[in-house]
Amino acid sequence: MTLRLDCIASPAARATLAGLGRTEDLVYAPSGRRLAIAGYAANRIAVFDVAVVASNAGRKVFLSDVVEFEAETLRHPHGLCFLDEATVAVANRTGGLQLFAVPYAEREPGPRRAEPRRTITGGGNAPITTPGSVSVFPLGRDALELLVCNNYSHLVTRHVLDRRQGWASVRDDVLLRRGLDVPDGICHSADGAWIAVSNHNTHEVLLFRRTPALGPEAAPDGVLRNVICPHGLRFTRDQRHVLVADAHARYVNVYERGAAGWAGVHDPVHMAPVLDRATYLQGRSNPEEGGPKGIDIDARMGVVACTTQFQTLAFFDLAPMLSRSARAPNRYARHVAWRLAHAIHRLRPQVYAWLRPLWN
Repeated sequence: MTLRLDCIASPAARATLAGLGRTEDLVYAPSGRRLAIAGYAANRIAVFDVAVVASNAGRKVFLSDVVEFEAETLRHPHGLCFLDEATVAVANRTGGLQLFAVPYAEREPGPRRAEPRRTITGGGNAPITTPGSVSVFPLGRDALELLVCNNYSHLVTRHVLDRRQGWASVRDDVLLRRGLDVPDGICHSADGAWIAVSNHNTHEVLLFRRTPALGPEAAPDGVLRNVICPHGLRFTRDQRHVLVADAHARYVNVYERGAAGWAGVHDPVHMAPVLDRATYLQGRSNPEEGGPKGIDIDARMGVVACTTQFQTLAFFDLAPMLSRSARAPNRYARHVAWRLAHAIHRLRPQVYAWLRPLWN
């Protein structure tokens, strides 16, 4: 069963992809017609016009126009999300969190200089420090909830942004703290009932019910395990599945909601390969690199976009990723190998480095 979709890129789009270097998160605009990628090493954001076209030969993805922008405040951009079709929030791991008006492509090639529309710093009790990933959920016509993973202060902060005030933050709180150890990715479910957080140093994804009672001391309601370096993650639109990019491996892990919903402990039901082995090994500079980083789903078209350093952008058919017939063989034996890899990775990194090919 073929997962990967052919991608046809314009010369400008190909040149931009070739020059981005190490990438982190990526995100679709609300319309699904634009796709932004964080160029971590280049300190740039690239925004592509994207379309999916179906034919008798199958579906293809087209990248046409592209615009890159850079700014003095873009310092290792790691996470990003669209507030609306024309505004993107960028979390800079060695900088702050800024909002940018997304420019449109021009005839002149090359990156454009940009200035942030606003910097979100958080409040006195919920400052934003080492922001790594972000997620947004509408609270009404003119308000958004922005969640920020503060990687090295081990917090998720919540900021209510007001469109009428130019997306100024009118409320800042610490939302999650208990058990977090380098929260490295975050997303809301489509209905806002759940929040998923990639917890890097505990090698799992934590799931929280998004209720008015949710607060810093709340324990997770669910756990997704058997993932070594969880990074980007997304709920499917029907909320039956969660896709998790594992930067340690060649795969995106697929988790399925159980009889009790997302409460409790979940193992992956399928591992979707998104890299060939040669490309994966090219990126294995350390045990936490080489695999997929950013991931997003165009729910309207059923397409998954994924980014890694040496495969800057690739697209995959969502339906086969979720198919029960596509489940990996020897799944339970692999779960045992995952748990062993987890223990070695955590307790004996040097031993793990010697043995890492066994789990990939």
